[in-house]
Amino acid sequence: MNSVINKIKKFSVENKKYRHLYLSLIFLLFLFMDMGIVIMTALDSNFQSTINKPESYSWLQLINSYLIAKTIFMPTLLAVITSRVADIENRGDMWKVLKTSGWTMEEIFDIKFLSIFLKYIIFQILEGILLVLVGRKVGITMPIPVERLTVTLISIIAISFAIMTIHYFLAMRYENQLIGLALSVCGSLSGIIGILLPFGISRFILYSYYAHLISTEFVKTGKDQWGLKLVPMRLYPLLVSALLGIFVFVWSRRKLKKLDF
Repeated sequence: MNSVINKIKKFSVENKKYRHLYLSLIFLLFLFMDMGIVIMTALDSNFQSTINKPESYSWLQLINSYLIAKTIFMPTLLAVITSRVADIENRGDMWKVLKTSGWTMEEIFDIKFLSIFLKYIIFQILEGILLVLVGRKVGITMPIPVERLTVTLISIIAISFAIMTIHYFLAMRYENQLIGLALSVCGSLSGIIGILLPFGISRFILYSYYAHLISTEFVKTGKDQWGLKLVPMRLYPLLVSALLGIFVFVWSRRKLKKLDF
């Protein structure tokens, strides 16, 4: 019981240190960018002209635009927040202060990660709610595809978890935070390129997994006519990302335990 109370106290102390990191403002900035892409899609004249036709899959079009935004922006967000929570300890060599105060490396690793991941989950849930509100506000009266939306949001969290573990390890391992930020830029580019590649190839690009959740594809319906076709929900981004994230987290935890900060 004392151990649990001690961890809760340390978790509280860790969160207090983040007050001057402006994490909430960073999350808010990326929320505006994500929702900006969704709103641009919702206000497009082609979207508005077919907004409540069953074959237009209006809800899924909004979700698809949201997934494109995730592919572009999410790697950078994850790199920024992980680098900031790690860099706060690099100033004045606070790693040694933590260890002499009774913190083990495992506790530092777990509590820091849990703190930022919980903040990210809140951010993700808020975006999901805003996505629905935007859809209703622009005039979509069709039923919300609750199952697809739920699976999509859970899958996004799983993909972000996997990517976050990678950037978290880099931020904790290397004092130069530009390494993780550079990887995030490469990740966004590889994710965008992955959209254009066959699934057999892009399955090996983790950063493209957000786009793998897209629920529709264009099919030719006439000589110069195209329509949208519903595709089955893809579960492998969720499963692969969850397994990869757990593996990287456990491996990173063991790796960093052996280092002398």
